[in-house]
Order: sequence, then C-alpha cells, then structure tokens
Amino acid sequence: MDTEIVVLRILHILAGVFWAGAAVYLALVLEPKLRSLGDEIESEVLRAISKLNSLWITLSAIITIAAGFALISRTPGHSFGELFDSGWGTAIGIGLVASLLAFFLSGWVGANTAKLRRALLEPDTMAALQPLRTRIVIGSRINAVLVVVAVGTMAAARFV
Repeated sequence: MDTEIVVLRILHILAGVFWAGAAVYLALVLEPKLRSLGDEIESEVLRAISKLNSLWITLSAIITIAAGFALISRTPGHSFGELFDSGWGTAIGIGLVASLLAFFLSGWVGANTAKLRRALLEPDTMAALQPLRTRIVIGSRINAVLVVVAVGTMAAARFV
C-alpha cells in the first residue's frame, strides 16, 4: 500500500465533498431561502456567515485542487502527459478544468456577496441589490454545476 497516495486521496475526496456540498447547498437551498425572507434577515445572515463560508470553501477548494495535482503526478501508470489523451486523462482533464473554473467563479461570487452584504447595510443602495443578486444566483448555480461535473468525471475516471 502506498501511504502517500492513500492520504492524498482522503484529503482530495473529503475536501472535495465539502466544497461540492457547500456549493450545491448555497446555490440551491440557502441563497433562494435568504432572498425569500427579506433584506433585513438576509443582511443578518450574510453578516454572520459569509466570511466564514468564504474561508472554509476557499480552504477546501485549495486542498482539493492541490491534492488533485499531487495525485495526477503520483498515480501509478498515469501522468499529466495523459490528460485528454485517454479515457482516464479526458475524465481527469475535464474534472481539472471544471474545478479550476469553479474555484475562480466561487471567488467572483464571494466578491459579489461581499458587495451585497455591504449594500444591504445602506438604505440608499437598495436599487443596486437586484443586479448583485442576479450575478450571485447565476454564478452560484454555474459553480454548483461545475463542481458536480468535476466530482462526476473524476469519480468515473478510473472506469473509462
């Protein structure tokens, strides 16, 4: 047994599960519910959790991506040179691209959420809320799809 590979896989999978679960939960459950509860409650919840969410989601994404790169370079019989050149390489390559896109999109959504959090504190900025909310909704949902694609393709990589 290769202990390094086992540890890397555990880190990659656990951090990835947290990242993907958080992305899907935020996009499909929390964000729509917050919008339906009104500006005051949305503002309170965002102040209470958005910085913490950003920290944990970013940390889990970084661990997932770093462990993924390490796994690509250390998986017996596979390498970076195989990305998009075999069934395994195509699945891992698609997952890698989806992960990187999701990581950067998540940062963009987080920046827009921070703007929304600040805008909710100032009554004269209420007109600016709808465009921010629209960007957050679209970005969050695309991000959720990207992490699901990443998880799905990487889970299938071993079998293609």
